[in-house]
Amino acid sequence: MSPNFDSGVKAYIIGECTVQVHFPMDWKDNADVSCYQCPMFSRNNGICQLTKEISEYPMKHIGSKCPLQFSGEIELLKKE
Repeated sequence: MSPNFDSGVKAYIIGECTVQVHFPMDWKDNADVSCYQCPMFSRNNGICQLTKEISEYPMKHIGSKCPLQFSGEIELLKKE
């Protein structure tokens, strides 16, 4: 049961998580790193679900407020 905050809020307890997103790359090394490929992007309203910001040109780029940090690592898949 949730407590009643009639007297106000004294402090907050902080929770944190890490999100890993995989962006596609074809066999010719063409990558699509854009909001449109991210599962955190709402295609219905054009808003990032992490930042709650509208993404600029989501079909071509990642938004200027994107919190993702890219390590440069690439996970290769085996071609069948």
